[in-house]
Amino acid sequence: MRTELPYQRMRRRMTSVAAAMLVSSVALAPRSAAAEGLFDFFFGGQKQQQQKAAPQASFFADPFGLNQQAAPTPPRAVAGSGPAFCVRSCDGRYFPLARANASPVQTCQAFCPASPTKVFYGSTIDGAASATGERYADSENAFAYRKAMRADCTCNGRDPAGLAPVDLTLDTSLRPGDVIATTNGLVAYSGVKVGINQTAEFTPVASYPGLTAEVRARLGEMKVAPVSAETVANDAPPPNVELPTASVPKVASQKAKRAEVD
Repeated sequence: MRTELPYQRMRRRMTSVAAAMLVSSVALAPRSAAAEGLFDFFFGGQKQQQQKAAPQASFFADPFGLNQQAAPTPPRAVAGSGPAFCVRSCDGRYFPLARANASPVQTCQAFCPASPTKVFYGSTIDGAASATGERYADSENAFAYRKAMRADCTCNGRDPAGLAPVDLTLDTSLRPGDVIATTNGLVAYSGVKVGINQTAEFTPVASYPGLTAEVRARLGEMKVAPVSAETVANDAPPPNVELPTASVPKVASQKAKRAEVD
């Protein structure tokens, strides 16, 4: 009969305990794999590390708070984006530009060819900036038109308040159905003729199908007055005339009158 030594007995017990621990760890692993998915169980180690919360700052590591990270700076507004304003450089007068196929610079120059212009972008004119980053409020003649109007600062070459007429065939802000007054009467914009030149097409309002019969009848009754040199002269602002100053005599108070009577 084979005799078992004490140390062999102890070795067998230790082997049994190690095998039991291995079986329990393998039994727990499938539960984790079932919760995470088999693919995440084998390849999701890096993902789990990224999902861990960032360690909190220790008071003993930085007791005086000298190593705090600065708050991220908000992104700066990009110049040259947003609503556009056409600004007349000689007096700062401005007007908003509608969105069109042409660039804002070309549209601004078309409406104001008699003076230098610049385009500023922004939701309001106070915070608008040009494509180079210059703010309208910091420009040389910002809001100068509010103080005085200059006769030599015009858009149409005649008066400071008017704009230059734009050729309808070049106006890219038109939309189908827009009614325009011309020397030949009222016409409706019907779109662009597809071709080499892609010219704009206009239809008399009497035959434009996009308008109701009632609207066509009302527009047909309207008359367009022709523009003449006399009309332009009458629309021009009157010249500034300085009136002579006159001294107004002071009126005696009521107490002084009573004293004279007594």
